Amino acid sequence: MNQINCYPSERLGQLIKYVPVKDVNELKLYWILPSYEKDIDSKPLDYFSHLFGHEGENSLLSYLKAEGLALELSAGGDHELGGSFSTMEICITLSDKGLENYKDVIEAVFQYA
Repeated sequence: MNQINCYPSERLGQLIKYVPVKDVNELKLYWILPSYEKDIDSKPLDYFSHLFGHEGENSLLSYLKAEGLALELSAGGDHELGGSFSTMEICITLSDKGLENYKDVIEAVFQYA
Protein backbone atom coordinates (compact mmCIF):
# COMPACT_ATOMS: atom_id res chain seq x y z
CA MET A 1 0.00 0.00 0.00
CA ASN A 2 1.40 3.40 -0.97
CA GLN A 3 1.62 5.95 1.78
CA ILE A 4 0.01 9.30 1.16
CA ASN A 5 2.26 12.27 1.89
CA CYS A 6 -0.26 14.96 2.81
CA TYR A 7 2.42 17.13 4.38
CA PRO A 8 5.62 17.38 2.34
CA SER A 9 8.76 18.16 4.33
CA GLU A 10 8.90 21.75 3.09
CA ARG A 11 5.49 22.37 4.73
CA LEU A 12 6.48 20.99 8.15
CA GLY A 13 7.87 22.96 11.09
CA GLN A 14 6.04 26.15 10.20
CA LEU A 15 4.79 28.82 12.55
CA ILE A 16 1.56 30.35 11.30
CA LYS A 17 0.17 33.41 13.08
CA TYR A 18 -3.46 34.49 12.75
CA VAL A 19 -5.21 37.62 13.87
CA PRO A 20 -7.91 36.18 16.14
CA VAL A 21 -11.58 37.01 15.80
CA LYS A 22 -12.18 36.12 19.45
CA ASP A 23 -10.26 37.62 22.34
CA VAL A 24 -8.46 34.33 23.03
CA ASN A 25 -4.79 33.55 22.55
CA GLU A 26 -4.28 29.93 21.53
CA LEU A 27 -1.21 28.01 20.57
CA LYS A 28 -1.94 24.86 18.58
CA LEU A 29 0.70 22.26 17.91
CA TYR A 30 0.06 19.49 15.39
CA TRP A 31 1.98 16.31 14.73
CA ILE A 32 1.54 14.07 11.70
CA LEU A 33 2.17 10.48 12.81
CA PRO A 34 2.15 7.04 11.23
CA SER A 35 -1.27 5.47 11.25
CA TYR A 36 -2.15 4.08 14.67
CA GLU A 37 -5.72 3.19 13.71
CA LYS A 38 -5.10 -0.57 13.93
CA ASP A 39 -3.34 -0.39 17.32
CA ILE A 40 -6.55 -1.17 19.15
CA ASP A 41 -4.87 -2.85 22.15
CA SER A 42 -2.26 -0.21 22.99
CA LYS A 43 -4.22 2.89 21.84
CA PRO A 44 -1.16 5.15 21.51
CA LEU A 45 -3.20 8.26 20.66
CA ASP A 46 -5.22 7.83 23.86
CA TYR A 47 -1.95 7.48 25.76
CA PHE A 48 -0.50 10.66 24.21
CA SER A 49 -3.74 12.54 24.86
CA HIS A 50 -3.76 11.50 28.49
CA LEU A 51 -0.06 12.26 28.94
CA PHE A 52 -0.25 15.79 27.54
CA GLY A 53 -3.80 16.55 28.68
CA HIS A 54 -3.23 15.56 32.32
CA GLU A 55 -3.88 18.54 34.60
CA GLY A 56 -2.64 17.28 37.96
CA GLU A 57 0.58 17.66 39.86
CA ASN A 58 3.75 17.61 37.70
CA SER A 59 1.73 17.96 34.51
CA LEU A 60 2.62 20.17 31.57
CA LEU A 61 -0.35 22.41 32.35
CA SER A 62 0.57 22.75 36.03
CA TYR A 63 4.07 23.86 35.00
CA LEU A 64 2.76 26.35 32.43
CA LYS A 65 0.26 27.76 34.93
CA ALA A 66 2.95 28.10 37.63
CA GLU A 67 5.08 30.04 35.16
CA GLY A 68 2.10 32.26 34.30
CA LEU A 69 2.17 31.14 30.67
CA ALA A 70 -1.10 29.24 30.18
CA LEU A 71 -4.69 29.08 31.35
CA GLU A 72 -5.97 25.85 29.74
CA LEU A 73 -4.67 22.90 27.74
CA SER A 74 -6.33 20.16 25.73
CA ALA A 75 -4.84 17.31 23.73
CA GLY A 76 -6.25 14.76 21.35
CA GLY A 77 -5.50 12.49 18.47
CA ASP A 78 -7.35 11.32 15.38
CA HIS A 79 -6.99 9.04 12.36
CA GLU A 80 -7.14 10.60 8.91
CA LEU A 81 -7.86 9.56 5.31
CA GLY A 82 -9.02 6.04 5.94
CA GLY A 83 -6.18 5.24 8.31
CA SER A 84 -3.32 6.44 6.09
CA PHE A 85 -1.94 8.58 8.93
CA SER A 86 -2.79 9.79 12.41
CA THR A 87 -2.60 13.25 13.94
CA MET A 88 -2.00 14.61 17.42
CA GLU A 89 -2.94 18.12 18.51
CA ILE A 90 -2.20 20.11 21.65
CA CYS A 91 -4.15 23.34 22.11
CA ILE A 92 -2.95 25.72 24.82
CA THR A 93 -4.86 28.84 25.86
CA LEU A 94 -2.11 31.33 26.59
CA SER A 95 -2.02 34.10 29.16
CA ASP A 96 -0.77 37.49 28.01
CA LYS A 97 2.67 36.50 29.31
CA GLY A 98 2.40 33.19 27.44
CA LEU A 99 1.59 35.00 24.21
CA GLU A 100 4.65 37.20 24.62
CA ASN A 101 6.78 34.13 25.42
CA TYR A 102 5.18 31.54 23.12
CA LYS A 103 8.59 30.09 22.26
CA ASP A 104 9.06 29.18 25.94
CA VAL A 105 5.69 27.40 25.84
CA ILE A 106 6.70 25.43 22.74
CA GLU A 107 10.00 24.52 24.39
CA ALA A 108 8.18 23.32 27.51
CA VAL A 109 5.94 21.05 25.40
CA PHE A 110 8.93 19.44 23.71
CA GLN A 111 10.82 19.08 26.98
CA TYR A 112 7.79 17.46 28.56
CA ALA A 113 7.58 14.94 25.73
